Formats: sequence, C-alpha cells, structure tokens
Amino acid sequence: MTMLTILQTIEVAAAYLAVTLLLPWALLRRRMTGIRLPARFMACFMIGNFYCMNLVYLLQLLHISCRLTLFLGTLAPFIAVAAFQWKASLGARLERRLEQLRQVSEGQLGRRTLMLRLGRRLGRMSSGWLGEWLAPRWPEALLAAGTVALILYIYGTNTVNVYGYCASDMVLHNYWINHMENNNIFVDGVYPFGFHCMIYYLHEVFAIPVYVLLRVFALPQTLMIHLMLLAFLRLLCKARYTPYIGVMAYVASGVFYQYTYYRYYAALPQEYGMLFILPAAWFAIAFLREKDFARRRNLILFAIAISMTLTVHFYDTIVAGLLCLGIGVGFVFRCLRWRYLKGLMLAGIAGILIAVLPMAAAYAMGKPLQGSLYWGMNMLSSGGGEAGEGGVEGKGSSGEDGKKETGGTQDSGKKAPQGGGLAEKLQKGVVCVLEELKYYVTNDSMDAARFMLGSVGAVLALGVLWLILRRPDYGGALLSVGVFMGVLCILQASAKLGLPQLLEVSRYSVYIGYGIPIIWGLGLDAVLYLLFGEKRAIDAGAVAALAAACAAVALTGVRRPAYLSAYESNDAIICLTNILHESGGEGSWTICSANDEQQMTWGRGYHYELIEFLRKQEEVKEQPVITIPTDTVYFFIEKVPLLYLDYLNTIRPSREVSLEGAETPLPKVKGILPYIGEQRWVTMSHMYYWARAFRELYPNEMEVYYETDAFVCYRIRQDAYNLYNFALDYGYNR
Repeated sequence: MTMLTILQTIEVAAAYLAVTLLLPWALLRRRMTGIRLPARFMACFMIGNFYCMNLVYLLQLLHISCRLTLFLGTLAPFIAVAAFQWKASLGARLERRLEQLRQVSEGQLGRRTLMLRLGRRLGRMSSGWLGEWLAPRWPEALLAAGTVALILYIYGTNTVNVYGYCASDMVLHNYWINHMENNNIFVDGVYPFGFHCMIYYLHEVFAIPVYVLLRVFALPQTLMIHLMLLAFLRLLCKARYTPYIGVMAYVASGVFYQYTYYRYYAALPQEYGMLFILPAAWFAIAFLREKDFARRRNLILFAIAISMTLTVHFYDTIVAGLLCLGIGVGFVFRCLRWRYLKGLMLAGIAGILIAVLPMAAAYAMGKPLQGSLYWGMNMLSSGGGEAGEGGVEGKGSSGEDGKKETGGTQDSGKKAPQGGGLAEKLQKGVVCVLEELKYYVTNDSMDAARFMLGSVGAVLALGVLWLILRRPDYGGALLSVGVFMGVLCILQASAKLGLPQLLEVSRYSVYIGYGIPIIWGLGLDAVLYLLFGEKRAIDAGAVAALAAACAAVALTGVRRPAYLSAYESNDAIICLTNILHESGGEGSWTICSANDEQQMTWGRGYHYELIEFLRKQEEVKEQPVITIPTDTVYFFIEKVPLLYLDYLNTIRPSREVSLEGAETPLPKVKGILPYIGEQRWVTMSHMYYWARAFRELYPNEMEVYYETDAFVCYRIRQDAYNLYNFALDYGYNR
C-alpha cells in the first residue's frame, strides 16, 4: 500500500501541475517574456487555478459538467489562440497533425520512432536554452532541489505511512465533491467551493477517485505552499540565497508549535487558499513599483489572486486583506496618489465580485447559505466561537492533555490588566502578545517568542532605514511585511487585548508561522544588503548566513516528520482499496462500517452504518429479519478502536474491544458521536461480539477477508435470491 500511495501521489501531483502550471505556460509563454522566473511561476499558477475553478463553476451552474465538457473547456483557450495566430495556416497545421495521428494508428509510424523523435526534441531543448539557463544557476538549482526534498521528507512521510483522512472535515468535503458528479454543486448550501472545484476537476478529467485525491493531495498542496513562499522571498530579496534561510528554518526547525503546520497534513480548503495570499501581495507590490503595460498586467493578476482567496476560503481573504493593509502602509508614499489607490481598489473589488458571482448565482437559483458561513459571520460579530467550519467540531484544541484550547491560554478569559500610563500599557500589551506567541506559535518557549517578535520589530526598523536611504521599493516591502506580521501578532492576542477577533484565535498561529520565514529571510537580506550593497559579496554573505541558520536550527532542535492519527485506520483503507480493485465495476457489495467509507465508496458500492446495523439488532424480537440485498457484504471491525479526535496522535489507542464494552448499552447519540472516544469502544465491542456469534452459526460462509492485531474484516458471499438473515440475538442486545 505504501508503494501504491507513492504512485498515487505522483499521479495526482503530475495531473495538478500539468493543468495549473504546464498548460498556462504553454499558452502564455510568449506574453511573459521579460518577467522574472518566480513571478512567471506565480502568474502561471494563478491563471491555471483560476481557469479550472471558474470552468467548473460555469459548467456546474449550467448542469452540463462532465469529462467531455471539462476537456473541451480546457482546450478552448488553446484552440482560440491557435485560430488567431495561425489563421490561414490552421487547416494545413491540423492536416499535418492528423496525418501523424493516422500514421501512428495504422502502424506506419511506430511508437519507438515517435518516442525517439520526442527524445531528440527534448535533448535539443536541454542542450539549448535550458542548459544555458541552468549553467550560471546550478547552486541555486541544487538548493531548490534540496528544499523540495526536505519538504517531501517532512510532510510526505506521513502521507505514505498514514493512509486515512487526517482531518474530520474531510468526510464532509468528500460528500460535497461527490454530489458535483450529479451537477449538484452546493448540495449542503452555498459555500466557497474553489477547493472542491479543483478536486472535482482532477477527479473527472483524470479519472482519479475522489477519496484518493483527498488522501494524497495534501502533499502536492503543501509543497506548492512552500514553493510560493520561496518564490515570494526570491522576488523581494536582493541576495540569491537568503530566501532559503527562512523556508529551511520554517520546514526544519523544531521551535514551532505543531498547530502552526499540522493542518498541512490534510487537504483542507483554508490551506489550499494560502497558495494565493502571497501572489496577491507580490502583484500588488509589483503594481506599485512598475509602469505602463506591466502595471495593467499586475493589476489583473492581483485581482485573480484576491478572487481565488475568497473562492476557496474567507479566512484567506481576511489575511490577504491584512497583508494589503501592510502594503498600503509600506508604500503609503504611492498609495496616497489617487491613480495607484484607484487601481488597487478597483482590482480588489473586481476580484471579490468575480469570486462572489457564482455563489450569488446559486443563491439566486434557490440554494441556501451553508451553515459555516453563518458561523463565520457570527464569530466575526461575537469575537470568537467554539464550533468549527464545515458543520463539524473545530480544530482549535490539540488533543494534548486538554492543552491549547480554542479560546486562548489557561487564563484566556482574563484580559490584559488595565490602568497605568501609556508606557505601562504598552509594556503590558507586549507581554500579552509574547505570552500568546509562546502559547500558540512556539513550543512554550518564551525565548523563541521574544526572538520572533523582535524579528518583526527589526524588519520594521530596517524598512524605515531603507526608506531614509532612499530605497523606497525595498524599504516599502520591508515595512509592508513588518506591519502585516505585527498586526497578526497583535490579533493573536485580541481576546486578551479586548480587540475585535477576525478569525478563530488558534487559526492565527497558522498564518503567523507561515509569515515568520518571510520576516527572517527578508530581515537577513536587508542586513546583508546594508553591508554589501549590490556587490557580488552579498551572495557570499548569504551563503554564510545560510550555514549559520542551519547550525542554529541544529542547536535549537530539528523537527522530525509527524505521524498524525488518521480518522480511518490503515487497515480499513487497505481493505477498501482491495475491494474497489477486485470489484472492477462488476457485482454488488456493501460495506458495513463506521461513517468514513460511506463517501469513499460513492458510485461504486453500498454502505451500511455500523451503528444503525446494531440498533436494528436491538429490535430483533419485533423485527426478526435483517437483510442486506447485495452479492457480498463486508464488515469492518476495529479490535483496538481508534481515538477519533486525537489528530496530533498524542495518545496511543490501547483499549481493546471487550465484554465490558459489549455489556454497555449502545450510544443513543447521532451523527459521528457513536464513533468518538468511549462510545466508539462500546460500538466496536458490540459489533465484534455480534460477528463472533454470527460466525459460530456460519463458520464457512463468514470468512476472514483481512485481519491484523487491531482490525478484522469479514466477508460474506450470498445468493441475491436467498439472502442471509443477519438478525441475531448475540447475547448483548438491549
């Protein structure tokens, strides 16, 4: 299963990057000459995601979304550009391509010959412009490759070893995406659906099962989040190698608290939306720096990036707005000019309108708002909230012995002491911010919290210094990032400072953790730029700073790959994968298990809720017949029940099913509650003893399909015209 997961991850990454990077580059490469490579990378990625999301929106709202329409919609821009560029020669070009296809199909042109021609073309490319481009950049290419390898190691280890969903929200997102196959977008109400549109696009176009995408997409997504961070720093920094300092420290350092990065282990909309925050910031900064056509192009890309933050998750739009506020402060000398301010405001409004338009259209067609939107608005108005997005319990607590709950620290109900002079109030406010940074962002290290907050202050001071030295573009970027991070640090402590709380308090730490490497990388770059100016020695200084940063990380503690506790066991995923592979679309089967497999088997088989099956067993005297009308029935039973909400894997499950659990009455609660904590142990104990009793009656028919020390799957084959009666008094019915 590990090798299969690796291959699935490569497949998903290749499909995603092909439509979001390769196709936009192929279409627009001639129009992007003169743009720096990191900006070109951002632009292609923005355009690719934007087009795929809105293509799905359009086809879904028209109720004509399927593989054919998505494929034609993907090719439409290429056909339009080709028709415009080639004009009269279009027919001749198409005729040549069709002739080549005919030769291949009829065997006149063999596959080996075709591959040889392709290899020669790639060889000419690699020895041509690609080789010339890489020649002076091989040290940076090696650093970039090493950074990618580090990211894949830190986050990919969990992906290839933990097969189930690593967040409880995933079942709900799976449900929403499944219904898009029936052109029923917003099945649970209107909600930012950009993430779901992209997953649906990959599923429909490339025929990758939704549950596979949701299992492994987190790794390509996380890799792109970090590469976007690296590209942003590369565009702002003067030295070549200082961007790698911040990214390396963020990925490898053990000073960060797990909550700042553990959500990267699951494919979640909020983290997917983080991909578009820094591009929005860069294109806003680039607009304020450049002139003429480049300004118009940057405004368009800024509008696209802002649009996608709201299309994916409103939290990301709020953070992007705070970053734009920081840019407004950093470049106030230009934002006070109406022509600059007007352009940014109109582009931002246009981006928001583009994002809102599909949701508004669905709402006008009779779709209600999803509950999470009401929750978000209520939280903004009340200053906090305990429920999580997506209609499930929030992720504010870590599960670590009840520590770090959503609302704040152990005394989060207390506000910072009032009274005293201005200096005293400022001192108390700084102490309050440090305590919250220590609690939410660092591993309970006040020294690390002081260093982080001090770094923000240092970047602000360096920004002012560079403005004084008449480097407004560079100083403005430093001030922008410093103001943004300062505001985020203050808002992290908003509950104690009596300020409005824009986000769920623990979510700030995710964005603060993501912003700290920008502070570190850009701050070191500003110091080196101050020392060496534009001289080549600045790169040598950056190499020395990178080596010093690596040594500091090694001394303060290196982060090890985390293993999150999945919401479905590896054994269950293995069984499910084998069942889907063996069925091959033939025959009918039912899985009787906890709730996760219900959405994973969408359109392939049937699912029977385990708790409902057991509750029917309690009515065996009144209803003595329980049948499941499929050719095969599988029962998934955990002998060591999962700890469903221990997502940081802090407590090892060790309580096995037992007679004590079977003698305890079944939980009367609804939803996923029968599968959480003590209640899951009771539910699985009942199911285990029912299966044991049924197997005593039918020892040959009820076979073990898969078994480990912690899990067992039973399989029963039956005649559709002579079904087994699963009603049984197994001794613990109530």
